[in-house]
Amino acid sequence: MVGPIGNKEERLMKKALSVLMLVALFLGFGSGVVDAKGYVFSQKVYKLGTRHSDVKVIQEALKKDGSFKQANTTTYYGTITEKAVKSFQKKHKIKADGIVGSATIKKMTELGLVAANKPQPKPQTTSRGTVQRQKVGEYLDWWTEVKDVLVSHNDVLLIEDVETGKTFNVKVTAGSNHADVETLTKEDTETLRSIWGGFSWDRRAVLVYKGNRVIAASMNGMPHAGVESQPGGQVVSSRSAGFGQGINYDFVKGNNMEGHVCLHFKNSLTHGSNKQDSQHQANVKKAAGL
Repeated sequence: MVGPIGNKEERLMKKALSVLMLVALFLGFGSGVVDAKGYVFSQKVYKLGTRHSDVKVIQEALKKDGSFKQANTTTYYGTITEKAVKSFQKKHKIKADGIVGSATIKKMTELGLVAANKPQPKPQTTSRGTVQRQKVGEYLDWWTEVKDVLVSHNDVLLIEDVETGKTFNVKVTAGSNHADVETLTKEDTETLRSIWGGFSWDRRAVLVYKGNRVIAASMNGMPHAGVESQPGGQVVSSRSAGFGQGINYDFVKGNNMEGHVCLHFKNSLTHGSNKQDSQHQANVKKAAGL
């Protein structure tokens, strides 16, 4: 039999759990949203036209709910997904706008529809820009396991240098054969320079943290093909690192870096030669402990 004290304790426990769930929902990597089971959403809003690996997670959640009828899930948020989201929202008394935001993610979490990724130690950033070391990363193929599956354009990633343990943040702003990334802030650029001893074409083994995953990769430290003072995406002259006229690949402004650096994974290719870079591939294996 539960007396008044037991009832009070039960109410306090439920209240504490509710607070913890709300905190878990709104805290996450960068500007992302994390659910109570540990999956990190990279964006706050997903809507018609979005292409992102998180869309597969949303579609899987909708399938479990019975709102998404397709056999296969994709990374594209099309009209079918929008319709399924509206159906889910109507069913669960959420504003039926067809857009997945914090309220819809919260409801999916509460219903247990969002599955957590494979458990991996999550990096803990310190004031010195280092993390609790993760010995090796997953050796994942760029074409089938990383590109538009785990890593997509506009994603924010945490990079750890294998040798020093120093970390900095980057944003994926371009790339098809591999990921082209830019540091987020002046402080991130300063950390990059401290690792490479200035800007350098040297390749280094790195670990890429995305959600609960840690992926083996390789990066150079030379910003190129960009002009800080000009709008990104426009054709400009005298791009950084000796690149002549062409598209300005400097999209993140105010970070003390002109252009982007290359982030390679298993089997990725260079954009210049359309071939694998042996040094990058060796570093990817090093980061994977192979």
